[in-house]
Amino acid sequence: MKRLFLPILILIVSLAAAYSILFIWRGVYLYQGVPSKETLLKALRLSPSNPDPFYRLGLFYQWDIRNIDLKESIKYFSKAIERNPLEQEYWLNLAKVFQRMGDQVASERAMEKAILTFPTGYRGRWMAGNLLLQQGFIEKAIPHFTYILAHYPNQSGLVYDVLFRAINDPEFILERLVPKDPSLLEQYLSYLYEIGDKESVEKVWEKKASYGFKSDRSETLRYIEFLIAHGDFNEAFQAWKARLREEGLSIPSDGNLITNGGFEKEQILGGGFDWKIVNVPGVDISFDHSIAFEEKSSLKITFNGKENVDFQHVYQCVALKPDTEYGFKAHMKTKGITTKSGLKIEISGIGPTFHGVSESLIGDNGWRELTVAFRTPAQSQGGVVRVRREKTDKFDRFISGTVWIDNVQLRPR
Repeated sequence: MKRLFLPILILIVSLAAAYSILFIWRGVYLYQGVPSKETLLKALRLSPSNPDPFYRLGLFYQWDIRNIDLKESIKYFSKAIERNPLEQEYWLNLAKVFQRMGDQVASERAMEKAILTFPTGYRGRWMAGNLLLQQGFIEKAIPHFTYILAHYPNQSGLVYDVLFRAINDPEFILERLVPKDPSLLEQYLSYLYEIGDKESVEKVWEKKASYGFKSDRSETLRYIEFLIAHGDFNEAFQAWKARLREEGLSIPSDGNLITNGGFEKEQILGGGFDWKIVNVPGVDISFDHSIAFEEKSSLKITFNGKENVDFQHVYQCVALKPDTEYGFKAHMKTKGITTKSGLKIEISGIGPTFHGVSESLIGDNGWRELTVAFRTPAQSQGGVVRVRREKTDKFDRFISGTVWIDNVQLRPR
């Protein structure tokens, strides 16, 4: 027992000493709940070398509505800093108080000290940038926000929210704050996508290209889809063609505006002006390499007879010119298509609306050519070509059977 007693005693003394050091240096406290002013004053008398009660008294005089006294707050923050000058939170709160008192020079000096205690930390940079923005020192705030964008990219959305409220100049943010790094530019683009700022998105995309940064396929498709969603089909189609060239894929030279109209490939780029195929209950959609009107493949759609499907789940966006006549044709083959609501091709405008529809096929049909002629309205930029079957209220409403589609073409007339 005597042999064990001495090592245990040494361990207890060591832990007590370590705790005492930590208590003094880091401001460890043992208050129950929210300490009162009297409790804090008692704590600093009992342990005058401990910075924590001084710091908490500074907070007390800074925020307690009944006892706000910013001069007292500064006094106690300063005493906490004397005891532990390396605690960033003390300097940050001192900077806030000086800022509330209108002493911008002292606030900035305290903020500089805060950054020096932990120059790579997020909180100090965030507080510095915000306080400087509040004081109107945009140029001084920029390096702190740029540092966060570069080293804490997961906080980029929060940074841009603040900057857009304070500055509201996307081009200034691009030129002065966003680091010239492809991943960080992509993050800025993501933010602009979310807020729907099309003009700024296009500028960032151009700037990214001017830096020589290459976008991968998914980034390009997101840009194209964003432009389509905002009705800018022409710009989207130019980006689409540029991506095709970049990947060594052929661009139709015969004027056909439909991508992969023969369904020879299951996808070209997988988005943008490619076919979009959406799964829907009661329907199986596949590429059939054994039946085709031309070449080797066609699109096969099979209905299982258990659903009254409002089918519009195979479609493609197309770029169109305004006030122009177009001719559309496709070949369709059907087998055992039930109900009186059959399969057809529908073309509709996005933005300025127009609508064209082919005849509808039911039952058994060999390859039939379906056509649609239409003229786009003024200001039109694009539309959607869609395979369509309308839901019906008839007694015989559950559709079954198979349809094949091939040789889809759309050209100016």
